[in-house]
Amino acid sequence: MVEAFGISFLSTVVLIRILMPLAVRAGLVDVPTLRKRHDGKIPLVGGLAIYATLLVVWLLFPFWSVKNGSWLIGIGLPLLLIGLADDRWDMTPGKRFVVEGGCALFAVMYCGIRIHDIGSLLPGVGGTLVLLSIPMSVVGIVGGINALNMTDGVDGLAGGLATLTLAALALLAQPNNVALAQQLACFVAAMLGFMVFNSRFFGRARASIFMGDGGVTFIGFVIVWYLILLSQGASPAITPVSALWLFAVPLIDTVTIMSRRIGHGQSPFAADREHLHHILLLAGYGEKRTVIVILTSHLVFILCGVASIRFQVPDWITFASFAFLFSTYYASMNHAWKIMKKLKSFREWAGFEDRRREDRDSSRRRSELSAPDAGTLPAGADRRKRKDRRSDNRQ
Repeated sequence: MVEAFGISFLSTVVLIRILMPLAVRAGLVDVPTLRKRHDGKIPLVGGLAIYATLLVVWLLFPFWSVKNGSWLIGIGLPLLLIGLADDRWDMTPGKRFVVEGGCALFAVMYCGIRIHDIGSLLPGVGGTLVLLSIPMSVVGIVGGINALNMTDGVDGLAGGLATLTLAALALLAQPNNVALAQQLACFVAAMLGFMVFNSRFFGRARASIFMGDGGVTFIGFVIVWYLILLSQGASPAITPVSALWLFAVPLIDTVTIMSRRIGHGQSPFAADREHLHHILLLAGYGEKRTVIVILTSHLVFILCGVASIRFQVPDWITFASFAFLFSTYYASMNHAWKIMKKLKSFREWAGFEDRRREDRDSSRRRSELSAPDAGTLPAGADRRKRKDRRSDNRQ
């Protein structure tokens, strides 16, 4: 496992170095807009580097043949490609959902990634989906993919959330599912290699590469694949209900935001600034501190899920606790402005400086120095800027 881990990490780092200049030449970059306030053109090939790394270790190590691991890599390719196409040409949500739904259905029907048992959600009452198994599995896979996608708004956030969940699953898979633990270790190592360039925890002031929709779509699919695989069967490593805790932050935040949008008569996929990371940023926490707060919360929720497994907490108690957590968060987001003010007050009480003005001024200075001329923008970039500006004007 150590050898596979090391190769995965180093391969990702090397591939990112190779792909970054190529992405700029190909126009596969994210440009600053009114809603995307990063600095300069950022390559969107982090996900491509991660996928290429997994191809390398798939060729080198035999444990990928266990539990349809090879199929995971194969099904991930169209998901990666549709995400890359979205990064480059702005695909419609409908086209993305067709590909995501098709890949999810294939995984359910031919790879055994199906939710049969949902646990005892009520005392003494078992839960089996029976006829609903296939549609609910497809919905769960597509929902998980987009849950991670919607957290990808701050440097290192989506990658950090995915890394924590994958690492927890790797540990829980031991010792009864050694091959699956080895597969997961490769993903963790690849994500850590990506985080070296994407997060602000390795001496970087800002991300130099983004995972892109291709990477987030693929990694979201990977997470749901292993959550289902490890929670089903005769001797599961985790319980179906504990899987909710292992992926808590993306699930809770996404379901809350989409429910609120639908309640307001908007499209559930409409752009806004009401995610948890937006609220923390508005409260003056700054990007790095925002990521630390959210990742710490996610780690606490993961530990709750692990504790429920280790101490064999009844499913209905674990589910009721998660439902309470979700209800509390949902109710809080209905008063997002008040929550933001309380978070701001706590920041001031704790003595943390307000990073909003500092980040904004620094970003403006760097943008003025590196802003490309209109004629030098990559193909499609000007269209993405106009699209984001129209989206902001509608909100």
